Amino acid sequence: MKKTGWFKVFLIIVWMSTCLQSGIAFSTDTAEQFSTVKFIIPPPDSDQTLTYLGLDAIKPFKVTDIKAKIVIIELMSAVCPHCQANAPTMNEIYKIIQANSSLADVKLIAIAISDDKISVEAFKKQFRTSFPILLDENHEIKSSMRGMGTPTTLVVSTGDAKVLYTHRGVIADADGFVKQVRFVKQLEALDK
Repeated sequence: MKKTGWFKVFLIIVWMSTCLQSGIAFSTDTAEQFSTVKFIIPPPDSDQTLTYLGLDAIKPFKVTDIKAKIVIIELMSAVCPHCQANAPTMNEIYKIIQANSSLADVKLIAIAISDDKISVEAFKKQFRTSFPILLDENHEIKSSMRGMGTPTTLVVSTGDAKVLYTHRGVIADADGFVKQVRFVKQLEALDK
């Protein structure tokens, strides 16, 4: 095994240890369902979101169009009580990412998969979300989820749209989740 191979094994062990200590579960069934993000993402909701994601136009786009190395995508619903419980944690994750220069190549978005514009706007206002929430008006993403619940959070490589990590349900610890994102990012860099 090459030197980077040993380092990768070490990172995986540390990552799994961190996950187990913070009580975060692994979800292999979702990882099999979403090995890559094949769905088209709804258009940005504003010029600010357009700039944040590094896109050229307000139109539907692919994960590979985002100007970042990693994107965190929360699949959620504004009326889902678990998604509402997860909103403060997602806000905290977004703030941690924004405040840390070593995570400048990580972006976070949510996609409301079964809501109308009024519900999403009410959700944004109630939970003071600082991250973009895009609207899956045609329910195309929802239909690709095949019975998977919300919230589901995907950590995705923008280079190849590969799902690197999946978390189903409410995220209990924002710092622990960001640590996982850092490890996944390091592992992904070793694969390149």
